[in-house]
Order: sequence, then structure tokens, then C-alpha cells
Amino acid sequence: MMLLEEMTWKEIESGLGTTRTVILPVGATEEHGPHLPVFTDTLQAMEVAKEVSRRKAIFVAPSINYGVCRSTRDFPGTVSISSEALRKLTYDLVIGFHESGFHNILILTGHAGSQHLAALKEAAEAVVEDIDVRVSVVSDFHLIKKDELETFNDGHAGEIETSRMLVLREDLVKGSPEKHFPKRAKYLIMRDVRHLMGNGIMGDPTKASKEKGLKFMEMAVQGVLDALNELENYPHTIS
Repeated sequence: MMLLEEMTWKEIESGLGTTRTVILPVGATEEHGPHLPVFTDTLQAMEVAKEVSRRKAIFVAPSINYGVCRSTRDFPGTVSISSEALRKLTYDLVIGFHESGFHNILILTGHAGSQHLAALKEAAEAVVEDIDVRVSVVSDFHLIKKDELETFNDGHAGEIETSRMLVLREDLVKGSPEKHFPKRAKYLIMRDVRHLMGNGIMGDPTKASKEKGLKFMEMAVQGVLDALNELENYPHTIS
């Protein structure tokens, strides 16, 4: 496992002789119901990246611990940044990785908010226009096969994330609160949705289990390995 933050420049230089690929984990500092810690998204992305690095020779970069969190921003503990800030930071980091000798950068996000994902993809699109670098953007939440769930339309802090946290940090899981599915406007853009969010859950954590968490973790790891294969081997010129 090659964790950039634990390596010297000499060790990194040596590692670059084996691989020019790095995973950049991206998370958020965001409420996850009354039972999960605010670094849930970051931890999930980082642990998937580490497991992938155990199975394949790739680097894992230090994580970005903040993201764009609109729906949950009025909860204590949610610290959101703007889409512009995330785009700029991601763009600059990809440039920096490229200047440091990396040719393939996989951005792995554990936070799956639509504005957050859009900012990451926009940054990636901008940087590949400007320099010769390969970039992929992967949401590990979307690698989980939804037909494996008991909960229809499970989401934030629900069956999936609670199950995964039971595997990664069971000591930080505070019980199994009741399910909640916020009733959001279909078209209306609202300034504040805190009153709709209830206990901060968008799913059903009562359906979570460690067994499911292991299964979901493996789905995410295999999905990232597939994405890395595409990143490293897809034909550079597309006709």
C-alpha cells in the first residue's frame, strides 16, 4: 500500500517507476444522522482507496475532507464549501499531481451530492482541456448495486452507509435510528430545506448489518478497480 502522506520523496520517486496512477479520495464534513460521525464520507472513500492499493500498485493521496453539502448545511457539524472552491481546489491538485510525475488521477468521492459531483466533473473536464493527463471521477456510493438493498431509494446515512460504517468504525456507530425520507419539492428551488430533513437521514439505517457492509465494501473496491483499468488502458485517441 502506497500512502503518499507516509512516504518520503525518494520512496515516491521509486514508486513512480512502478505506477504513475494516484487515487485522490474526496469526502465531506457533514452530518450523517444522529448515529454516524461527520467524517463518514471521507472515511469510506479513504478506506476503499487503501484496500484498492493493497490489491494493485497505485498511490493513495491525502484526502480532501470538505465538500459541497447543500441539503445538510444547517445541521451542526456540516461544514460546506462552495462549488467554485471545490472546482478550483480539484483543478489545482490534478495539476500538482501531474507536475509531481503522475499521469493518471482517479478522483474517488465518498460524498455523492449532485452539486458536489458536478464540481468534481467540471474540474476534471477543465484540466484535461489544459494538460495531457488522464482523469476519472468515481462516486463510490454509486458503485453499490441497488438491487442488493432492502430499502428502496436508500441514501444518506441509511442502509448502505450505516452498514459500511459498521465494518469500518463500529465504535462510532451510535445505534440504529428510525428511517426517514425527506419529502422534497420536485421542481422548486428552496433556500433552506432543514425543516424537511428531520433526523438528517435519507434512508433506513434499521436495515443495516455488518454482513451487508462487507458486501458493499467489496462492490466499491471492485468498481474502483474496474475504473482504474479503464483509466490506465482506454485508448488515448477516440475516433
